[in-house]
Amino acid sequence: MLSRAKKMIEREEVLEAMEQAIQKAGRAKYGLEKDIRATIDRKDGRVKLERFTEVVEAEPVESEATQIPLRIAQKSSLAFSLANSSWTRCRQLISAVSPRKPRSR
Repeated sequence: MLSRAKKMIEREEVLEAMEQAIQKAGRAKYGLEKDIRATIDRKDGRVKLERFTEVVEAEPVESEATQIPLRIAQKSSLAFSLANSSWTRCRQLISAVSPRKPRSR
């Protein structure tokens, strides 16, 4: 009988592959041109899907799929990131999913 060597896959590699797959599915659903990112919380397993949009001062914007005018961004309820004291990107949570808990019988 042939013995097989056990192949170990690192936990982090599996989680990164899952994030990439979820991100790809999110782009397929919400638009391939959009900057959509998926993250899995390493402690509790929560999955978060976010869409990032570049905030620009010029109007009209070059790409409505990836950019938003500053005046609209300031009025919206999106979460913003600051870099060098200027608006650069805004982040909108698309979905957050908690892992399912096993049913007790």
